Amino acid sequence: MKQLKDNSTEEKILDAAKEVFMKYGLYGARMQDIADTAGINKALLHYYFRNKEKLFDRIFETALSRFFEQAQVFDNNDQPLKDRIFQYVSRIIDFYAEYPQMSMFIIKEIGNNPELFKQKVLAAKKNRTFRLISSLEEAIEKGEIPQIDTTMFMINLQSLCCYPFLASPMFKHSLKSYNKDWNTDFSTEKLKKSVYTFIENTLSKNK
Repeated sequence: MKQLKDNSTEEKILDAAKEVFMKYGLYGARMQDIADTAGINKALLHYYFRNKEKLFDRIFETALSRFFEQAQVFDNNDQPLKDRIFQYVSRIIDFYAEYPQMSMFIIKEIGNNPELFKQKVLAAKKNRTFRLISSLEEAIEKGEIPQIDTTMFMINLQSLCCYPFLASPMFKHSLKSYNKDWNTDFSTEKLKKSVYTFIENTLSKNK
């Protein structure tokens, strides 16, 4: 008789996998690590997920869906644009703190199979829109913010939010040369304040 899969066991595996992938990344993680963290044997883990790529895909799809959820703040036209951008930055930095391997995995997925990645993105978006550029253009037309290159603003904003997590291994090493420690000299709150300053400096009409 075929064993039935238990939802609580599957959730326990997914929580453990997220923790292990966050610590070691896709290539450094082992199925045994995930099994040990979940408190189950490796055979049971393989019964639920055949390999770590399948398991990571599940984590990745959930993360992608949550990523697009953060951008919904731009749909709230009752809030000033700057407040919406601040709110988005706070949410997306918290997201990257939870999924620090996300950016690296996205780069890998795009390189390996851009068409499949596109399909995953479309499935995760579920008709959600990312209205940052259009919101900026509307604010420029209304004279609320100065004339800026909206594409470059988006690229710079996203880079400021995700690059510290993407390059954290390099920063951890280089900071030692300055007698600094990543764990004490970097925090998500410091990063948020730094990105807020970029937003203020770029969008202020009284520059």
